[in-house]
Amino acid sequence: MDPTQAFEATIRREGAFTFIPLPFSPRDVWGRLPRYRVTGEVEGIEVGGTLGALGGDYFLRLSKAWLAAAGLDVGARVTVRLRVETAG
Repeated sequence: MDPTQAFEATIRREGAFTFIPLPFSPRDVWGRLPRYRVTGEVEGIEVGGTLGALGGDYFLRLSKAWLAAAGLDVGARVTVRLRVETAG
């Protein structure tokens, strides 16, 4: 299991939710977990949270405060590095 995944994505918004869609299935990469708690960086800025899921698609939700502090907005193409946190 590779704990770190790096990819490029576009920040999206649907309704009140702003998020980064994941281009992979956490189940395929990190195995089956009850929830996927991740940490990492977006454009080199620390980020973390629990992945959301809609159908088979996973995403990392971004708060308005995080976006403002990072100077990023919807439509930005970003480099993302995420690691899954596992119970130890």
